[in-house]
Amino acid sequence: MARIIKNTEIKDLKLNTEQVLWVYCGLDCNLTTEIWSKLSPQLDNHTKNTYEFERNSLGPAISMVLRGLRVDERAVTMIRAPLQKKRLKLERMLNLFANAVWDKDLNHNSPVQLKAMLYEYLNLPVQIKYDKGKQKISTDKEALEHMIEEYPRARPFCKTIITLRDIDKQLSVLKAKRDSDGRIRCSYNVAGTETGRWSSSESPWGTGTNLQNITKDLRAMFIPDRGRAMFYADLQAAESRATAYLSGDEGYINAVESSDLHTEVAKMVWPNMGWTEDQEQNRALAEKPYYGNFSYRDVCKRAGHGTNYGASANTVARHTKIKVAHATRFQLLYFGGIVPLASLERWHKQDKRGGFDELIEMGEVIGSGMQRLVKVKGAFPGIRTWHDEVIKELQTTGNLITPFGRRRQFWGRLDDEHYARKAIAYLPQSTIGDLLNLGLYRVWKELFEHGVEVLGQVHDAVLGQCPIDKVDELIPQVISCLENPIEVKGKTMVIPSDAEVGDSWKNLKKWSANA
Repeated sequence: MARIIKNTEIKDLKLNTEQVLWVYCGLDCNLTTEIWSKLSPQLDNHTKNTYEFERNSLGPAISMVLRGLRVDERAVTMIRAPLQKKRLKLERMLNLFANAVWDKDLNHNSPVQLKAMLYEYLNLPVQIKYDKGKQKISTDKEALEHMIEEYPRARPFCKTIITLRDIDKQLSVLKAKRDSDGRIRCSYNVAGTETGRWSSSESPWGTGTNLQNITKDLRAMFIPDRGRAMFYADLQAAESRATAYLSGDEGYINAVESSDLHTEVAKMVWPNMGWTEDQEQNRALAEKPYYGNFSYRDVCKRAGHGTNYGASANTVARHTKIKVAHATRFQLLYFGGIVPLASLERWHKQDKRGGFDELIEMGEVIGSGMQRLVKVKGAFPGIRTWHDEVIKELQTTGNLITPFGRRRQFWGRLDDEHYARKAIAYLPQSTIGDLLNLGLYRVWKELFEHGVEVLGQVHDAVLGQCPIDKVDELIPQVISCLENPIEVKGKTMVIPSDAEVGDSWKNLKKWSANA
């Protein structure tokens, strides 16, 4: 018999366990419906399309949650044993260091103990992190890496702690709870980030783990089902391409559409290195040491990515582990700009191999006396112009709309540099996130009946499996589903994709027809 229960009377009712669940389900559905009736009239074309797209994305997301990933337990054992051995050795080493300083062991997972050891007993400068505008004493990886670079007495402690943390993360994945069928699953949140990118966590049943951050070595534990091959199809230089087309900088568009983006950037940023028409020879030149452990190409890849998103020279220097002077030089050659001649001369005196004399020769000296400045013509000035356009739009309207039609409202102080960098990064990151998810949806929708199954969404890539005997037939179709043209500032942008195929997530080789 049907029974009507009013939510205002629930506290006075005596319900059994099953009735409690039914009431909870009813309230959940009714409340959601009531909220929708209020919100739906407020949707415009942008927000309505975004809502429909994310709702449709639930299809492949739920499919992947239900499918899960098959685990090779033999591989798990082989990976775990050396990690545990290494962890034990490092933990003993850290405790030897700690006992020499404060006569007791150190728990590297305790922020209280780490703060006491580093900032009181070792007397290191306190590292501050800003979290939502508030100062916080930090012992995170960035803080530890900074102390490694600056303070020799911190190195044995900080290096050991960072390595132990990495090992602990890997072991936690290996220990992730399996479901009854031995598979590992996760939950995908299709609307959990402001950019539209998916996030993941443990499964709805409290098992599994985040499957979007599995390191390369740990990928060996995940294998396809019997009779199937695993594939990993990803978008190539995706965010760099999006930045190129969003900025409209023709030089950068040509660079990203070349066969080797980072070598092409190196050619433009350092034009006097003896480049040739031979691509392999140019790649070898770009791989020459630039500073520390970084080649010219490495710097273009790492520093270029941060520079594209509005990072300052100080920030680029900190993340790439190069000197601030070198990061400043890179950004001058990248964007163009004006710098005091005295600064360049000082940097050249400190580091004669840094190319600062070349920068003076390439630039135009303006002014006179102590006010002399060097004006440098950059390789990609259009990117800096685009930054200014984004910031102006942000401060004028408070929101940004991607080429995909996703609109984001920014809250807070819109003239703050923090929000400016978030706004600049939002456009390419969100555009690529939506393009990938569109491709993932097409693979799931169009190729399932042909035997293709999606297994995971990994930021810029789709993990899946298909029948071994149909690899050459299906992989080109997967790639086609991922390559979706989109108009950006009057130009058609297509992010190319390629795929790797193998018998585990780690053991993959680039696919080519009939290989």
